[in-house]
Amino acid sequence: MADKTENAKEFGQLLDQAWSHTPSFICCNSDYIYCLFPTDDTHETWVEASITFPDGSLDKKEIPPTKAIALLIEELKVLPDYGADSIVTSKAKFDEAVAKLASLL
Repeated sequence: MADKTENAKEFGQLLDQAWSHTPSFICCNSDYIYCLFPTDDTHETWVEASITFPDGSLDKKEIPPTKAIALLIEELKVLPDYGADSIVTSKAKFDEAVAKLASLL
């Protein structure tokens, strides 16, 4: 099992990929950072990944697009608990997520 530093480094790479791919979804809150994005321009395979705080547990899987949509809907259901402000929609919010991830290093 990887330690939280290794997990944070791996998730940092995934977070960068999510930020650079369209469409993608990134959410950062007090408990975890979550991302969902296509692996390439065909959008036939997506990556869903999350890292939790403070333990640094990483969950990552490749999924088909229909499953990605279903998982996005599930993730959006928790927004009332964390607020729409937890959705990463700007470079400044992305930088906040990266800084939070760095706390695991």
